[in-house]
Amino acid sequence: MENKIHFVKMQNTKSISLTGSFCYLNCKHCNKHYLKNMATINDIEKLSDMSSLLLSGGMNEEIKVPVYNFVEKLKQYKDKYKFKYNLHTGFMNYNELNQIKDISDAISFDLVGNKETMLNVYGIDKFEEMWRTFDDLINLGFNVKPHITIGLNGGKLTHEIDVLKRLKNYKIDEIIFLVFIPTKGSYFEKNNPPQIEEVFEVFYETKSIMKNVKLTLGCMHPKGMYRKKLQEKLLFIADKIVQPVKYTVELAEKLEFEITWSYECCVF
Repeated sequence: MENKIHFVKMQNTKSISLTGSFCYLNCKHCNKHYLKNMATINDIEKLSDMSSLLLSGGMNEEIKVPVYNFVEKLKQYKDKYKFKYNLHTGFMNYNELNQIKDISDAISFDLVGNKETMLNVYGIDKFEEMWRTFDDLINLGFNVKPHITIGLNGGKLTHEIDVLKRLKNYKIDEIIFLVFIPTKGSYFEKNNPPQIEEVFEVFYETKSIMKNVKLTLGCMHPKGMYRKKLQEKLLFIADKIVQPVKYTVELAEKLEFEITWSYECCVF
């Protein structure tokens, strides 16, 4: 059987924070760090050369990304520039999700496998609300791409298999795996990412639980030598690798993989 891999270079998608640098939470793995470098809704006019936007941001007091407050404006931009939108929602309810249905091309939805991990990392217990939002997204017919962060709990594996056991009851076509990055200014900044073998084991376990689901290594995984070794390890088991390093591409070519490419957010 011929080996195949799809590589993604994120050059035609820009991330937008709908809340600026504000987030109600101070999660141990992030602490608002990633909001700092995002564009805002006021920058969209300058991004007309992009083909898609990730509409994200911090959480408000209700632990929601308030996309529903910007629907009319976002619709106008979508019509004008033909953008595709990938949305982060947080834990919206059914009615709020209905309001954003028309502008959504994909939903990136982070899942946590158990209440203990959520409490420790996010500092909140919204476990049931999270799964209720996920159910509503599926039932409303959104193009939902579940995201699982391997090592979310400070680099330790504490929730990943729990997510997979629950996810196997859903009809999904792809799971996007992220890998914990020790992030400057966060509670976990001095922790190590999970061992590469552990990440591989999660991919392997997923293949055995859900045989026909595509497995993607998403854009958020540690850089440097770790990234090089991780991508090499996952080359034969992942269906898609985002932001491949030169070594990974050359290795796939050398091993005569059938390689395809795309150039925007991996959910599209």
